[in-house]
Amino acid sequence: MHNIVENTVIEWFTSDTEKRQIERILWVSPSNDVAISIAMEDDKAFPLMKTHSEYIAGLESNLCRVVEWVNGNIPLLDRELDEEYLNLREKSWDAIKGIVLDEPGCFDKSFRGSRVREAQERTGLHKSTIYRYLRRYWQGGKMKNALLPHYNNCGSYGNDRMPGEAKRGRPRKFEEESLGINIDEETKQLLRSGIRLFYNNKNKSPLKHAYQKTLEKFFTTGFRQEGQAIIPILPPTDKLPSFGQYRYWFKKEMDLEDTLKSRHGEKRFALDYRPILGSSTYESFGPGSRFQIDATVADVYLVSEYRREWIIGRPIIYIVIDVFSRYIAGIYIGLEGPSWIGAMMALANTTMDKVQFCAQYGIDIEPEEWVSSHLPQKLTADRGELEGEKPSQLIDVLGVDVENAPPYRADWKGIVEQQFRLVNLRSIQFIPGAIKERYRERGQRDYRLDAKLTLKEFTQIMIRNVLYHNNHHHMLWYDRNEFMVADEVAPVPRDLWHWGIINRNGRLKKQPENIVKLNLMYQGEATVTAAGIQFKGMHYGCELAMREQWFVIARANKTWRVKVCYDPRSTNEIYLWLDEGRQFETCMLLEREERYRNKRIEEVEDLLEIERYQGRHQGSNNMLSKIELDAHTKAIVDAAAKKTEEAIQQSQESSNQRIKGTRQRRSNEKLINREQEVFKLSEQVTSPDSPTSNVVPLKRDGKPETKQTYIPPADKLSKIKAYLLEDGDDDE
Repeated sequence: MHNIVENTVIEWFTSDTEKRQIERILWVSPSNDVAISIAMEDDKAFPLMKTHSEYIAGLESNLCRVVEWVNGNIPLLDRELDEEYLNLREKSWDAIKGIVLDEPGCFDKSFRGSRVREAQERTGLHKSTIYRYLRRYWQGGKMKNALLPHYNNCGSYGNDRMPGEAKRGRPRKFEEESLGINIDEETKQLLRSGIRLFYNNKNKSPLKHAYQKTLEKFFTTGFRQEGQAIIPILPPTDKLPSFGQYRYWFKKEMDLEDTLKSRHGEKRFALDYRPILGSSTYESFGPGSRFQIDATVADVYLVSEYRREWIIGRPIIYIVIDVFSRYIAGIYIGLEGPSWIGAMMALANTTMDKVQFCAQYGIDIEPEEWVSSHLPQKLTADRGELEGEKPSQLIDVLGVDVENAPPYRADWKGIVEQQFRLVNLRSIQFIPGAIKERYRERGQRDYRLDAKLTLKEFTQIMIRNVLYHNNHHHMLWYDRNEFMVADEVAPVPRDLWHWGIINRNGRLKKQPENIVKLNLMYQGEATVTAAGIQFKGMHYGCELAMREQWFVIARANKTWRVKVCYDPRSTNEIYLWLDEGRQFETCMLLEREERYRNKRIEEVEDLLEIERYQGRHQGSNNMLSKIELDAHTKAIVDAAAKKTEEAIQQSQESSNQRIKGTRQRRSNEKLINREQEVFKLSEQVTSPDSPTSNVVPLKRDGKPETKQTYIPPADKLSKIKAYLLEDGDDDE
């Protein structure tokens, strides 16, 4: 719906011409049937009357449009104006106020003419002067300040003057002082290039050095050689821009933001020089609107829980903190990370019952001392741990919106970063084994040898720090809003948390602890096979699979894939993903996979990769051996085929004749093979002349065996051969 009101600026245009006409609406009749306007860019314009419907039709048919008109000649604040200007404005206003205040009569030509004559007689001004005041008032939006003198149109204020013969600028005190030159557009461009090349760069050169390099590059007239050095030749100093001129144009045209980014880089600019216009407190509506999570390596060395003489290095501290109240919602103190596993442990801790959590470390607390066991609406984190596919379940299932900070932008997580500093100042720097200074002097005692605390004992100290911060830390710098001030809420995280729960509820999310852990674990796909649920080369089983006969179905039909999640620190269990993450089924490693038990997933993957590598290496040797085997086989087959073909041609038997007697020939062949395959325990060969020389008589019931007539193998073979020459019976 188009609406035409007083002071609306309308631009009329047509498609067949580049000319435009801009007019301002001066008055609209109460019945919205008539509108009075004046042309904006006409020095002799007078108010014109048009129908309201004409404007509406023009807007609807795109023959005109409403534009925003800003008149830079009209100041908005009187206190910045000279008294002389104000007096001239009042004189002009006094001449026309009796005319312009009489609306709509002043828009009638005859009425306006008579009132202008009256003003002439009263003020003594010329008629054209009064009409000029009227146009300036109407074209300026019917504002008194439109009658101010337009002195800014005089001279060349804000514009660069064209260089001439005379030297511009302040005269020098001494004649021998360098005057410089008049800076024209070409010289100005050379100075800009010099600033861009030699000042706005990562070298961070001083401006004086940039000026010198600019003269060497752009104002050199030649070169001379002295030995190995090539020295640029510059014109006399009165033909060169002075350093003062160089500095003047640098300051006049300098884009400070661009200069800082060029010299320090985008990341350093964002961290140290960007405008600080907001506050983290106002980024969150209430408790749970936004949590921040971050990790740091603690500045203290610990000893082993099992062998206190062993130094195990520095622990990792993860903190999850509520932005609105500064309430610490979860922590993780361990040796994992900074990584997704460490972040996973810290996020799982935000949903734990803190009474049970503290009891694990021998600390008894009341529920109100650490009440948070929720997930947030938004989570601000580093790009490392919470980037990629791993945290997708935070968004998809748990409903947590993950926001990753840009690289090197610790200020995006300033609240949690501040906690690391406070924890170090409160406790860590006083613990044995703490890092006092980053670099030790020669001969100074190694602070690592002072380590006394185990990981569990250090965690106890960190829990005590959290309890102190949440319940007693008075934040004088916290910006309480007007409602907090009215309710006399102390700037203590616990009080701010409870006030926010009552007055700004609806941001915290409650999920069962097991479901949260399930969705925080690593995710993957396993294959249901007849041998079990196969995952990363290992096989698992579960009651659900046995009850629903998954392995029988897989063997009878085909395999299929299922979604699982797992903790990479243990191979003993994986978890089937059921009902889109709302339920799960535990799968145990099968007994036959004993070699994988109590290992990390990475260790198993390394083992399987090594075995695959060895298999690939052996495969190449197998291929070479198979090629050799095929070559020998082919040679034997070719020789046998040749001999067989020759024998067939010599025998001249038909195919039917060759098939006959196969059974009898097989028996005869078997008999011959038996003689050749018989076991012979003695290497001495029996001679035909002494057939019984190697026969050992066996006694049965104390009596020697009866001698049997020995038939030499040669005689048997001769008989068989003679038989083979005869026609045998048909096999059938």
